[in-house]
Amino acid sequence: MSLIGPALGRAPVDTLITNVRLANVFTGEIYPADIAIYNGMIVAVEKPGTQPAREAREVIDGRGMIATPGLIDAHLHIESTLVTMAQFARAVLPLGTTTIAEDPHEVANVSGIEGIKVMIEAARQIPLKVEFLISSSVPSLYGMETAGATIGPAEVTELLAYPEVIGLAEVMDGASVMEEAEPINGILEAAGGLYGYQPYTSRVIDGHNPMLRERRLSAFVAAGIDSDHTQAKPHELVEKARNGVCLMLQERYIDRDVIAAVQNLPLDTGFCIITDDVAPDYMLKAGHMDQVMRRCIALGMDPMLALRASTLNPARRMRLWERGLIAPGRAADIVLTESIEHFRARLTMVNGEIVAQDGECLWEAPAHDVMAGMTNTVHLSTQMPADFSVQTPVTEGEVEINVIDCVPGQTLVTLGKGRVSIREGRVQFPAGDDLAFIAVVGRHESNSGRRVIGVVRGLGITAGALATTYAHDSHNLVVIGHTPEAMARAANAAIEAGGGLAVVDDIQVLSVFPLPVCGIISDRPVAEVAEGIHRIGVGLEQIGLEHPHWLMRVSTFSLPVSSGLRISDLGLIDAHNRAFVDLFVS
Repeated sequence: MSLIGPALGRAPVDTLITNVRLANVFTGEIYPADIAIYNGMIVAVEKPGTQPAREAREVIDGRGMIATPGLIDAHLHIESTLVTMAQFARAVLPLGTTTIAEDPHEVANVSGIEGIKVMIEAARQIPLKVEFLISSSVPSLYGMETAGATIGPAEVTELLAYPEVIGLAEVMDGASVMEEAEPINGILEAAGGLYGYQPYTSRVIDGHNPMLRERRLSAFVAAGIDSDHTQAKPHELVEKARNGVCLMLQERYIDRDVIAAVQNLPLDTGFCIITDDVAPDYMLKAGHMDQVMRRCIALGMDPMLALRASTLNPARRMRLWERGLIAPGRAADIVLTESIEHFRARLTMVNGEIVAQDGECLWEAPAHDVMAGMTNTVHLSTQMPADFSVQTPVTEGEVEINVIDCVPGQTLVTLGKGRVSIREGRVQFPAGDDLAFIAVVGRHESNSGRRVIGVVRGLGITAGALATTYAHDSHNLVVIGHTPEAMARAANAAIEAGGGLAVVDDIQVLSVFPLPVCGIISDRPVAEVAEGIHRIGVGLEQIGLEHPHWLMRVSTFSLPVSSGLRISDLGLIDAHNRAFVDLFVS
């Protein structure tokens, strides 16, 4: 049956939601309404008491709550939550999130196109609506790191044929775009970019372009890369908005000045609120999209504008015309809440079915989680202390070194200098200099065992070591510590777990948390993962590392497409100049 009969009242509807106040994100109004649903779609939104009375198979009393569209996250990486698709869905549906745009580039860097296909299959098993954007930077920087796979034009073309794939995920390598280099040139062309907006062929193409201004920004946008979710000053946000860039505001970059900049423009630019990366313990404690929306409102954003930026705007950005609005002909993705300002989902519906109520997910994960089969991806044998010994240019003396300097309280790094002593061929750190060794060890089949060792300053580690196979974006094994013995102990604990995080002191293993799925994801529920990550955090505090975002801190030293001095399995990288540098300054 078409929707016309149920809309007119000639045929019964499946569900009638009564006694609600509708938050209309199209007009900005809030008013009493009844919502009629048939076959998963909204067929009518009308005044309470409209005659003749409707016949409905089920009537839900909204108890005077506000009805909003389901929240939509226009950019995130589920893998950063360290759980599978199914476990992520169970966590966010009770928070009011009903649609996400997933960039699977963490799994892609480990398992390539086949890993993405498994994630698409996993998404088909869950009620959370998952739209995929194909990872454009696998690896993040060609020629300067080794990932477990590569994504090029052919892979993008193949994946774009899947109905769940809506476009291309964040293009990070702006320098290669400016140079019209391969493979990014071919990747953009495969996604309908390079030549401006083309009728019928242009796809959503997301960007990651914090440093681009003026003509370089124009070139980026002209190539079809028209969103940005990175840190920017208010005047930079305005410049991007004036160039038609969809601004995506993630929580860690939001402040009052940012809110004022986007809100003071004469029209709503269509900006979106997003999460990007959410640690499991933080999501459990604070929330998901609901938390970012509450924070925006607390910092001065108009509540209806914040709701619009979490529903209608991302739906339009992703060309999901059936979502983001409670209106006839739209999908019945609906949330009931007592307040927009203090948004808490009391009931969540997806396609007219109640999937969560009063903080509890009513949907059970399938017995067989297809993502749980992506294991045995850490291709490393037992590590020895000698493997973490630095080859020094002299056996005795004092030398200058290049140092990865941590920016206090942030996850940024810079290229610094330091002086160390060498005694009997071993590097000696000066007392009080807060230095530690950092090693990247290749753990994929193509680079197994290849390693580079550098020095990091400012982590606070006083003893022991940590190891992680969750390390953006190539996810090789990263080990940080003071002695080869401790570094080998931490590395072996992570390897024996099939991938994950491990913390050791100078005597024993303090904590291990396995991430067996691609070496970066747990197959356990979010609550268990949050507890495991908490134990790792406690272990890190015992060896001296305390940081408000420690997971992002320790996992991004190996991201060469970023800024400052980075480290990969191929060498130390001056990210600004895209050049390798030696540990020892000649």
